[in-house]
Amino acid sequence: MFKSIPEDWPNRSFSRSIQTGDLTWHVQVAGTSPIHVLLLHGTGSSAHTWGNLFTELAKKYTVIAPDLPGHGFTKNLGRKNLNLDALADKLSELREALNIEYFDHIIGHSAGATLALSYTLKNKQAETIVGLNPSLISLPSFYNKFVAPFLNPIVTSSFFTAVLADLLPHTKMIDGLIDSTNTKLDADKRARYKTLFKNADHLNGSVSFMAGTDIPSLLEQCNQIRSSLTFVLTEDDGWIPAQELRKVIDQYFNHAKIIEIKGGHMFHEANETLALQFIETALSQEGESHVSTS
Repeated sequence: MFKSIPEDWPNRSFSRSIQTGDLTWHVQVAGTSPIHVLLLHGTGSSAHTWGNLFTELAKKYTVIAPDLPGHGFTKNLGRKNLNLDALADKLSELREALNIEYFDHIIGHSAGATLALSYTLKNKQAETIVGLNPSLISLPSFYNKFVAPFLNPIVTSSFFTAVLADLLPHTKMIDGLIDSTNTKLDADKRARYKTLFKNADHLNGSVSFMAGTDIPSLLEQCNQIRSSLTFVLTEDDGWIPAQELRKVIDQYFNHAKIIEIKGGHMFHEANETLALQFIETALSQEGESHVSTS
């Protein structure tokens, strides 16, 4: 399996191959602490997104960073259109295969934060959840009721994603997608996303993740979460508007700490030092309930 992972892939030396059912997971594990931290990337990304955050956190914790089903180098030979509940169950199977009893802390970026909430609702609740630009804004209700049932089977089909994977390397669409996040990534980090999106399985996993996310249903259950919650919002996020996201958090997570900063959707890749500071503070449960910083 590791032959398919580029030699210069971030944290490659920590990669493991774990089989659970129809999934062959690519997961990176580091650290020797009895305290376990789960890192969940967002749609269209992979464990590479954590970069130096992974190794820095591993100095204090045991850190687990999987490629989610269909993403990156995790192979899914079973049902592709996994909803949040099903993905949460798959994460439980991975945890058991790694002989880990409990994820003490969960850090999620974008849709990874949404999955963190879903996982916590179905398992022993994490002590801490940190959501970096959490994907908690729903598409309009008419889309979910009338458009999605017809469109989702098309965009999640193997044929559609295979054609798209063939086309993307010959266009500027990947650079355009990155630019639309309002995040300044260097050439090496951009190249990693280009590597991922050349793979039809990665594309299929990405669009299936989006298609299977029912945010309204999730939010209605989130009053059951007792974990310490920290959400980091960036005012320049081109994908998840901070103002709308703040309203959702205020409505459904009134005990959460909110940190608002300048930056784009993937600020944790552009400014790893700042992201690490926020994460470490959250895991130590320090700080005020609402922080705004430039």
